[in-house]
Amino acid sequence: MNRWEHVRQYQQAGAYVFMALPNQKHNGIAGGFHNSFSNGDELEQWITQYQAYRFGNIGIDLSKSNLVVVDIDKHGQNGMASILAWFKSHNVNPDTLQDTYVEQTPTGGLHAFYLIPSGQDKPKHIINAIKGVDVLSNTAVMTAPSTMNGGQYRQITPFDKIKPVPTWVYDLANGLGTDRPNNVYRAKYSLADRWKMTINGFETGERNNQAMSLAGYLFAIDVTPQDIYDIMQSVNERSNEPLPDHELNTVYMSARSREEKKRARMNDYGRD
Repeated sequence: MNRWEHVRQYQQAGAYVFMALPNQKHNGIAGGFHNSFSNGDELEQWITQYQAYRFGNIGIDLSKSNLVVVDIDKHGQNGMASILAWFKSHNVNPDTLQDTYVEQTPTGGLHAFYLIPSGQDKPKHIINAIKGVDVLSNTAVMTAPSTMNGGQYRQITPFDKIKPVPTWVYDLANGLGTDRPNNVYRAKYSLADRWKMTINGFETGERNNQAMSLAGYLFAIDVTPQDIYDIMQSVNERSNEPLPDHELNTVYMSARSREEKKRARMNDYGRD
């Protein structure tokens, strides 16, 4: 199978594909891995403008795609030992990893790919859900047949074996029964809480915290900055005691800065 057949099968599964330079993981054009396309013709048009990428590496923009990847590291940390122990403690058949599409990374790690059914939420994006194991849902991941330093991403199971995401991936991402330390950040407000804010306004005594939570959530799901600010103003106006404009501006800018820093860290594209 040649590189473009690989691209075609990813896109047919709903993936947004981007190109990196040869032997690299990054797209250096403004927008980075968000220069991604689910349509082959659109990807070809982009490559026509940036010919240096024509024979480069291939990646998937998970933030746009209906896919999630369980990334099992084998260098530095023994992610395979971690995931097998977690499976045992949760009564999950370890053979489940072979039931979907799996790639081996150039350093010997594994990427297990799963489809997100239409209308179903993605698992959280979590680095070190357990030691050496990441759940990747909002970043980019390199794919076969890309190469890095002489090693290759290669298929372990056929692509047509890709399966819908199983419940255990959500459990892993949510920290159920893991060895994650108690000081790991957990959201103070649920999605339902945020919808209540949107309808009823911010609660007196919780206005700043709720405004920050709502803004952070909207940035995380890629709402445009101007729309986020407009939504925050609208919600604030419905509050019994609206925040002064200068305080609302401060909260907005703080949330925006925090999200930009988080995305910069996520551009590490997981681990190999």
